Amino acid sequence: MSIFRSLKGALGGETAPRFDQVEMEHMESVKRALAYGDVEARWNAIRAAGELGDAFIEPLIQALNDEHWIVRRGAGQTLARIGLPAVPPLIEMLGNDDDSVRRETMRACTLIGEPATESLIRALNRENPLIRQGAAEILGDMQVQPAVSPLIGALKDKDPGVRREAALALKMLGSRDATDPLVNLLGDETGYVRIAAAEALCSMGDPAIPPLVNALAHSQPEIRQRAGHALSSIGTPAVEPLISALSHEDPHIRQGASLVLGRIGDARAIPALTGALGDKDRTVRQEAVRALATLGYPAITPLVAAFREGDTVARNCSMEALWLIGGPATRPLLELLSDQNSEVRRRTALLLGEIADPSAVEGLTRILADQAPSVRREAFEALEKIRNKVGEPAFGSLRARADPEIEPRKKGGEQNKAGSL
Repeated sequence: MSIFRSLKGALGGETAPRFDQVEMEHMESVKRALAYGDVEARWNAIRAAGELGDAFIEPLIQALNDEHWIVRRGAGQTLARIGLPAVPPLIEMLGNDDDSVRRETMRACTLIGEPATESLIRALNRENPLIRQGAAEILGDMQVQPAVSPLIGALKDKDPGVRREAALALKMLGSRDATDPLVNLLGDETGYVRIAAAEALCSMGDPAIPPLVNALAHSQPEIRQRAGHALSSIGTPAVEPLISALSHEDPHIRQGASLVLGRIGDARAIPALTGALGDKDRTVRQEAVRALATLGYPAITPLVAAFREGDTVARNCSMEALWLIGGPATRPLLELLSDQNSEVRRRTALLLGEIADPSAVEGLTRILADQAPSVRREAFEALEKIRNKVGEPAFGSLRARADPEIEPRKKGGEQNKAGSL
């Protein structure tokens, strides 16, 4: 017979005892069921305890330690219905070493909602780090805006677990005020804290971009690196601010912006990155080269233009980027073999040799008769590099298809041909 039917029978009999006596007996039966009953009895007792109110908070708190999940869940739900009076003992239970107990405790606090917020904010200063961790997580799940400032303070907690939960809570809250403190947390000594800070910043999107761009010049290399990864994760929304950052006075920011733009791979960055090939800082130029090479085919046309028309620094950098792109750059470069400027033809032959794409054989063979000795010399060297790459038999057939006259001239001796160059 259930405890509810027992209570009904006691109240409905002809010689029913006084109500307060029945209530006391019922309370005692509930307590016994909670302490000694089987799973079903404990579950029924938990539901009855919710009707009996504050007096059963302590037994319900103890039921959170039950070995059966359904009993723990029921105890948490009943405590949540009791509300504010259950909050202080629930916060104490956040310090329990059993994660399953803490999970049900946090769920109960979340169900209580707003009445629990003040106590949870105060709990961020409790001595037990598990209580501080649990309070931070609940405040984040409940998205309690008044908790932003205390949670920002918790980012400096001595316990890494608290710092992590504070960062994740701020991620849920999405406050702009948290961006700079979270950027500083990218240099935390504990890996999972750094990851939580990066996740929080990435989830904030646009508001996090300016402080992350500024962090590209941070005094700690680790923070510069992690700020770059966070901006890469934010992706497209960060492109325009990063393009603007290529004009920043700090070379660290220009370098970092180039690197991140290469990772994001948005073609809108190509003109600005091409302009960065002439940057006065070598590290900026190097990152711009790598970024443009990563962007690949869309970057070829502006790179070829810089290779042909830019100053010495820009030409050398664009040459490196085109070399890194490789085969796809061959066809546009072949057009430069007809350029009126012999120096452009010479540099183009040299670059085609470094790329060593067999499809360049025909064009290079044609300029073996160029009027400029320097052009002929580079064309010959380029053809030799392609030959070394593809092998002699394959190269012979390539050259025969390119120019039937080449093969007979080989009989005259390689030395004479080289001398004519």
